[in-house]
Amino acid sequence: MKTFGKVSTALAALCMAGAAGVALAGNISGVKVEPANTQVGQQVKVIVTGEDEGICGLRVEYGNGDVDVTKMSKGKDDFPRSFMKSYNKAGTYTIVAKGGRDGSAFGCTGEARAQVVVAEAPKPAAAPAAAPAAATAPACPEGYNLNAKSVNKKTGAFTCAAKKGAKKPEKDLACPAGTEYFANAKATSLGCRVPKAAAKK
Repeated sequence: MKTFGKVSTALAALCMAGAAGVALAGNISGVKVEPANTQVGQQVKVIVTGEDEGICGLRVEYGNGDVDVTKMSKGKDDFPRSFMKSYNKAGTYTIVAKGGRDGSAFGCTGEARAQVVVAEAPKPAAAPAAAPAAATAPACPEGYNLNAKSVNKKTGAFTCAAKKGAKKPEKDLACPAGTEYFANAKATSLGCRVPKAAAKK
């Protein structure tokens, strides 16, 4: 009978300890997201609030398959508990804070939910189109006048006529791409023209 009494006393003590363990579990009271509206790639802060009554496991589900499980311990890992999170896809996600076993710690009691809305990140503004390069105006050498009727804006060809007493320029004119320099025998007429082979095409 004495043995039975000792066993009964021990069982009663264990039951009381178990009951006390349940009573000492932390209780989740709320969860919020800051900011509640964000963009893809930007971090938000998830804050879980509750009552610190003992050791328990806290599980945070972010709504996209990602999960955090951590241990809460009064005086050491107290509520509120914060987590940083970012999403790589736009959408509305429900974040759930609830109990979850962490090693030897049973899950906290209570459950709370919050939503976060994730928008697509704005696309970078397109760079303004570069202005087309201004066409270089035909330039005749000193002592020569431009023959306005000879100017071809498409090809860049032009002809210059020598003034009285004009000297032949020492250097050939720098002609636009697709044209070539020309001058007659006495250099009374010179300029840039489309090569004959190209003109036939």
